[in-house]
Amino acid sequence: MGSTGGDEVMISGSGEAQCSEATMPVPALKEQIASVTGVLSEQQRLICRGRVLKDDQLLSAYRRNHKSYEHLKEEF
Repeated sequence: MGSTGGDEVMISGSGEAQCSEATMPVPALKEQIASVTGVLSEQQRLICRGRVLKDDQLLSAYRRNHKSYEHLKEEF
């Protein structure tokens, strides 16, 4: 598992990420994931609770809680 500074993002080897900062914009989360995984943010599709996270939203728009995980799908 890795994490990056500032807002805490935990990333597992199974393509799951957990972020503690609800006010984080989706693109900022994608950049943090990219810095840990090497998957470019443009190639990421994040899914939380069955919904694709859109780049123009904050994480708080998806009614996440402290147990919510984002699933990473790499697109080519």
